[in-house]
Amino acid sequence: MHRIMRLIVMFDLPTNTALERKYYRQFRKFLVTNGYAMVQYSIYAKIILNHSALQLQKVKLEQNLPPKGHIETLIITEKQYANMERISKGPVKREQITTASRIVEL
Repeated sequence: MHRIMRLIVMFDLPTNTALERKYYRQFRKFLVTNGYAMVQYSIYAKIILNHSALQLQKVKLEQNLPPKGHIETLIITEKQYANMERISKGPVKREQITTASRIVEL
């Protein structure tokens, strides 16, 4: 079996003008419609099944990056991602996190 990875995308986009806010919304919509899940504001993660899919996602990210914005990517294994801990004060919203065990391969 191939090694399942997570692509972590961290981005900073300016939101000072109406046009910049529009670009921000479009980029965020691109991430969500392409299977990324929000980890925190401006940090999204996606399960990647192989290196070909990883390269394709990098190209798509570059093509959809708004002007004046920048992104940073980090590739980690699914095991490393599963070891992530949430430390918080106050109420925590519980949500379903996509895990490798929930993937159905065709």
